[in-house]
Amino acid sequence: MAQDENSETDVAEWWLPQSEDSKTPGTYTVLKTGNALACLHRSMQGHEADFFSDLVDYPLIHGEVFGKSVTLLNARVGKGRMGSSSQVDIELRPWLAIEGLLLDEDELSVTEAKVRIQRQDEWVQPETFTAHKDSRNFLTGVSIRNFPERLASIENGLVGVCDFSSSRWNSAELSIASKSGFHFCFETPVSLKSFFAEHLRGLQVLMTLVTGTRCGIESLKFTNETWLVNGVAPAAPPWVDVRVRAPEVKKSKRGDLLFPFRALDWESQAPHIFDLSLAWMYAIEQWALLLDDRFVWPVARFSTAASAVEALDRILNPDETYEADAELIARVVEALKDTSLSGKDRKKVKSGLERPREVSLEQRIRRLALCSPQAMSEIVDDPQWAARVARLRHVVSHGLQTSEKLSKDVRSVECGSEILLYLLECVFLFHLGFDGERIKEMKRRHPHTGWRRSVVDECMSLLPQLGGQRVTDRAQAARDEPSAGATS
Repeated sequence: MAQDENSETDVAEWWLPQSEDSKTPGTYTVLKTGNALACLHRSMQGHEADFFSDLVDYPLIHGEVFGKSVTLLNARVGKGRMGSSSQVDIELRPWLAIEGLLLDEDELSVTEAKVRIQRQDEWVQPETFTAHKDSRNFLTGVSIRNFPERLASIENGLVGVCDFSSSRWNSAELSIASKSGFHFCFETPVSLKSFFAEHLRGLQVLMTLVTGTRCGIESLKFTNETWLVNGVAPAAPPWVDVRVRAPEVKKSKRGDLLFPFRALDWESQAPHIFDLSLAWMYAIEQWALLLDDRFVWPVARFSTAASAVEALDRILNPDETYEADAELIARVVEALKDTSLSGKDRKKVKSGLERPREVSLEQRIRRLALCSPQAMSEIVDDPQWAARVARLRHVVSHGLQTSEKLSKDVRSVECGSEILLYLLECVFLFHLGFDGERIKEMKRRHPHTGWRRSVVDECMSLLPQLGGQRVTDRAQAARDEPSAGATS
């Protein structure tokens, strides 16, 4: 079977944890994407099994690759091919490949982990090593600077931003690299599933929103102080390396970062990162879609941005349980009997009283903008901008007659998308713990802000115009004004 370019393949033996005496020959490949691929050359179900009995997913597989123990988790069947006699080629694509130990189901937990997220060094900018060169560009010396470790308390432990720098040298060459990494220490074991879903997801969300590019796990290793090796507690807990798929990323300019690491008070603000990544999951996934370079359709981008904003407001301001006033409804129904209204119209009035009043998109936008009205004024100064953006979404989502113009000119939805993306960024910064004035200062210095302001200045006139001076529910928005650092 064809492998990815630049991949490494080794001979391996695979078996199910409950069938250690029945080993299957195969191969083990580490792909350039960071994840691993296993191949079976014989049935895992025994010599008598047919080919199709192996076309199943395996929650746990043990293996040995040139003397190295490997545990595969959630291995899903990719390609399969029958050969002569008992020979087969079955490709397995595991969610994770853990190198270093054979782990059972009850051992899939973590007490300490070290992880690097893609592009984090662009954000942290570690400077452990500084190379000094002469006029001929020859190395004359290396300075070493202490990396200040930053630790934050989280539930059940600590998470730090630490020095992961490396150096290698011999008589012929020297290699140095300044690197940073995240270091987790837990008081009690955390299941691998929870560790990925909560802690690692939080870091990936952070780096994705900070860099504007989908970021995955670049490297990961972990240990568990409760593990036994051959039934005995080792002097020091063994560490395992983890192979997991990471997306391809493009390097960007440092100025494109949403904010630099030095602007963050890691000790107090880091816990918000993990809280937001879970609580805002639905809105963040829509937001992350907008950061994908392949998602280029202007109308779809605007609709998605509006949905993300609406979803985020619903998360931050849950609708109260509505209980219809039965006595009031009865009185109104009775009074309507003496009017000239038709039965159909009376039913509409009753139905309206029975349903809760829906908060409009305009009200949701205005409510979110209160996180940092100072920053919003940096790109848009039209007092009716929220109403016009909301009206544009109404035109787009319902395909009103005026939406026909979008087939020839999409500048209005491009303008609306940039306003809403800017709003999402401001709300995110606010709930990380930055106040309105600090957000304004950060956004003013960001190179995208000037560009967005020019887009709004040029295209705001293309958004729907409102008849007369529209009245908005400013009183309700003021009552709902959030407090700095809120995370729910």
